[in-house]
Amino acid sequence: MRIGIISDVHSNIGALRAVFDDFTNRGVEKVIYLGDIIGLGAHPEECVQFFREHQNLILAAVRGNHEDYLLKELPVHNHNDASYGKLPQEILDLFRWNHEQISQESIEYLKKLPRAAIIEVEGRKLYACHYPFDQLGEYRKFFFRPNSAQCKQLFKDIDADIFLFGHTHIRCMIKSNNGQLFINPGSVGCPIGIEAASVGILNLEKDKLSYEQIDIPYDVDQAIHDLLKYSDRYPALDYTVNRFYRTLGD
Repeated sequence: MRIGIISDVHSNIGALRAVFDDFTNRGVEKVIYLGDIIGLGAHPEECVQFFREHQNLILAAVRGNHEDYLLKELPVHNHNDASYGKLPQEILDLFRWNHEQISQESIEYLKKLPRAAIIEVEGRKLYACHYPFDQLGEYRKFFFRPNSAQCKQLFKDIDADIFLFGHTHIRCMIKSNNGQLFINPGSVGCPIGIEAASVGILNLEKDKLSYEQIDIPYDVDQAIHDLLKYSDRYPALDYTVNRFYRTLGD
């Protein structure tokens, strides 16, 4: 089975559509989604509706911290970690703006997403989450680029063969000495350092396993244009574009 692994769409509908079109061309059969459908971009409602319309392709989906910000409460600290300092008011206002665009129907859909999922495919156990969390439900220590030892520590209480996570927007694939795989596909909607959607394809057969990391081009100019349309009422516009799309004026 060819399984698309995606995370962190962040309300970027153009990137999301480009990914699913590309998956179709590559023969992807199912998709595992690792959270943060919403947040940051211009089209949160459209992205949730897209997932609802393509539910037949979704093998598993979990919610991320941005879904929790909507369903529970806004965070105080970046990455829910006090060591990163308090979030500026304009960033919190940005989150609120995103939430205001989402229908009650979409909110009900997001409420049903679990924080983690275990799936068995071709005799292998896959564990999917947005980012590992402890027994109290708090995200574990945040690593942008975890090594093998750190990955084992992050998932130390989980029994699985393949561990799938997102949140950092930085892709990685690590194979431990006992054969376990730890995969972060990067971000569909807000990748760092590339102007393309960052995703992966996991190929699973009974006797074979492989992983492809791919970058899928999309119309970045259109994504920025969509944000600029809301420049009179979209908080933290320059931060969002410069951090996750490209420097304004390039």
